[in-house]
Amino acid sequence: KLGGGAGKDEEANLLRSLVYPLTEIILGVCRLVPTTRYVPLRLHCVRLLQQLAASTESFIPTTSLLLGILDLKEISMKPLRQGGGKGGNKKKKKDDVRGLRLPLILRLPKEGTLRTMEQLDAVLKETFVLLNREVDLYRYSPGFPEFTFTILQRLRKFNKDVSNGRWRAYAKGTIELCDKYSALVIQGRSTLVDAPKDIRRLEALKPTNTPSMGKRYEASVAKEKRLEAATQPVMKAKTKASLNADGEGSKMKSGNKRNSDEVNDESDSEE
Repeated sequence: KLGGGAGKDEEANLLRSLVYPLTEIILGVCRLVPTTRYVPLRLHCVRLLQQLAASTESFIPTTSLLLGILDLKEISMKPLRQGGGKGGNKKKKKDDVRGLRLPLILRLPKEGTLRTMEQLDAVLKETFVLLNREVDLYRYSPGFPEFTFTILQRLRKFNKDVSNGRWRAYAKGTIELCDKYSALVIQGRSTLVDAPKDIRRLEALKPTNTPSMGKRYEASVAKEKRLEAATQPVMKAKTKASLNADGEGSKMKSGNKRNSDEVNDESDSEE
């Protein structure tokens, strides 16, 4: 993390010189395996790029990587039943994914990739979380309305193409967020002397007491972790007790075995 992004001292300038090559490496990893199975890897890379942009207060857009996920053919296909195929076979497959957590994996199962409702929900939820974070990062840029033009155009088309109510709600929330911030930016940049293209400062419209990009990013990640922790299933007391009993039983067994070994060693030495 480079402080306020000012790069006043020599060390900060040296670190800042690494931002561009690091960005190119991460983008190269995204394009290395551009298949549906490696969508989680792409989302990991988007997180890294957003973290880098927030820490250095630089413009590193990841919109094309996120909107590209909405163009995958699996999104518009009818999902398969969990553990079953088109013929209605309900026998569980080896690669079925239950309790999918994208932050913990790099690729999806080889069979039925992005075809189950659980995989689709997880991928689209993560995509819109990162898209909303992208919008929040650049909300005080004078060029924000132009930046969100492609996002709005693609999400409106997405809402027309899909029938899933939850996915449409995701897209609608992002559209409303873009429209809200765009109206504020248009109102704010009308007071600027220079044209938006001539302004070099990224957050030229940020009010005085408003948190910086880095602090907003950290607050967003902390909120996401709290929500994730709140939605995790709570382990029942009976299950915890059985796990503790199993753990104590295994410890007692290992202790008894150790004692018996010591007794045998003593008897051998006496002989």
